[in-house]
Amino acid sequence: MGYFQIKHKDWIDEMSKSNYPIDKQWYDQAYMWDKMDPAFPSASMKEALDYLRGHTGTVLFMTEKGVHEYFQGAKTIAFIAKADCHQLADRIEFEWYESYRLAEQCMYIPDALPEDLYVFDSSMEWCVVFTHETTDTETEAAGDWMKNVQSRYCKICQIGNHGY
Repeated sequence: MGYFQIKHKDWIDEMSKSNYPIDKQWYDQAYMWDKMDPAFPSASMKEALDYLRGHTGTVLFMTEKGVHEYFQGAKTIAFIAKADCHQLADRIEFEWYESYRLAEQCMYIPDALPEDLYVFDSSMEWCVVFTHETTDTETEAAGDWMKNVQSRYCKICQIGNHGY
């Protein structure tokens, strides 16, 4: 067993259950949320938004590392920004639903936030992750956009509750 397999044994075991390819190349290219501790539970879009709206004040949010291509080749460079948690929750919710509605018309939101966002406060004791993935592959394949939109894959990470 190589160094990579020893160092990431728990993660590899968890990913194996989901039939993901398990190798260093995939790991190096994986999203940050793919690498998160499996103890952090997945959440529905509604649960993630409710959790975020359960806080007050300013939060920080960040994107994935590197440069990602989005609509029509426009590039978004990784960033960290501040926002009011309630306004950010409203914007995330609006953009996610609106992007699916507009996609049916071959349109897009020109100044949309990247779909993978990590939201946390200055204590860094919690984080809400909004990903570009959905959990309902049947509705995705069938093109049922409204059901698909409701199955956005999110994670709620409460650092203080896991003894880290």
